[in-house]
Amino acid sequence: MKLQYKIILILAASILVASLFPAVSLVQLYTFENELKTYLQKNVNDVIIINDLNAGVIRYDSYVNKYVATENIEWLNEASKMKSRVVQRLDELIKSNQTSADDKEMLAELTSIKTLSDEYFTKVDKIAKSTTSNSKQLAALAKEYNAGFVSIFNTTTKLVTLKTDQLARASGEVREKFQFLTRIGIIMGAVFIPLLSLLAVYIYRTTTAPINRITALVKEVRTDDSKTIDNMIENLDGFAKSLMQDDEMARLARTIRNLGLEVKEKTKELNEMVITDEKTKLYNFRHFKGELFSEITRAKRFSEKVSVIMIDVDKFKHYNDTNGHMLGDEVLVKVARLIKEQSREIDTPARFGGEEFAVLLPSTDKEEAAVMAERIRKAIEDASFVNQEKQPSGNLTASLGVATYPFDADDSENLLKSADTALYDAKESGRNRVSQFVNLQGLS
Repeated sequence: MKLQYKIILILAASILVASLFPAVSLVQLYTFENELKTYLQKNVNDVIIINDLNAGVIRYDSYVNKYVATENIEWLNEASKMKSRVVQRLDELIKSNQTSADDKEMLAELTSIKTLSDEYFTKVDKIAKSTTSNSKQLAALAKEYNAGFVSIFNTTTKLVTLKTDQLARASGEVREKFQFLTRIGIIMGAVFIPLLSLLAVYIYRTTTAPINRITALVKEVRTDDSKTIDNMIENLDGFAKSLMQDDEMARLARTIRNLGLEVKEKTKELNEMVITDEKTKLYNFRHFKGELFSEITRAKRFSEKVSVIMIDVDKFKHYNDTNGHMLGDEVLVKVARLIKEQSREIDTPARFGGEEFAVLLPSTDKEEAAVMAERIRKAIEDASFVNQEKQPSGNLTASLGVATYPFDADDSENLLKSADTALYDAKESGRNRVSQFVNLQGLS
């Protein structure tokens, strides 16, 4: 039975006692429904805007990183467009939360984001306008604006938490409203206590109890644990199936479940954006370093080996200057695909930036890593690229450096340095070849 029919049933039983209370109850219900619809619409819209704001900050950070890596002014223009979108979204949120006294905490967080974003954009402009060639100074600037990016990302994540809490409180308010209506019904039907008692029990079991159940499921969600969202979605789905198809509590459960699915999907997209290189769809440098650190830690514990292959496309600048950035980007995408095709499922291929790539090989010794590197080199050499005949060597090739833990380094940072040293040796030795760090120890 729908919620409105349950309310009508209470009013019909009480109409003999008083005629005023039913009118009051209907007005209360109508006002409450309008307020609830407005509240849910506003909060769902705010969650969507916050997710879009979060994605905009991440894309802005990505464009700035590409500009710093390539000095291509197009990336700076893209960053400027994304900056305008972020500012617009932030202004929309601030305007939306200025009218309600309940949104003071939300408004405070938005004001904090406004301050952080202004500082962040100022620091980014400082990097964009920097003409220094000193890598240490540029690294310091990059570290400074990365700190701003992390602050904004954390604060926007906190906004999602606030909205989740507000939705949980809204469920509590729904419960209180229906309890209030139940009490009104009992008062109206004082003469019919037995009948109204039975009706109250019925209303509780079919209305308040389901709302309590839904509220409890929502409160179990934690923003730092995606499994809690999965559990909420699964439990709400089962709860909705236990009710009648057209029951309003079932529809409410399905609505919140669908919102959970949307939040889960948006969170998944954001997580993928954070760890993925936008152009090549390989993992980015930050994710690669985290995976490498974890693999080295595991290898130390179980006395295993870990290898790293560093890959650099030979004479890529010449290709880029000769054929333009569009074809240059196509080369990077194709090289990334070739690297991924030659990698195993347990491997982690990544783009470091520019024309440089890397592959993390867990539980792999020197000989296996060298074979893998040669396979990648051969795949790139045999592949066909547009206008590759204009390259100095007549085709497009790559140089590769290989290093293995624990023989060539004792931690993740030094393993990367060893692989990079081997890569440098491969390029110095004529390019289009694989060089192992172990082969360089005797020379040093």
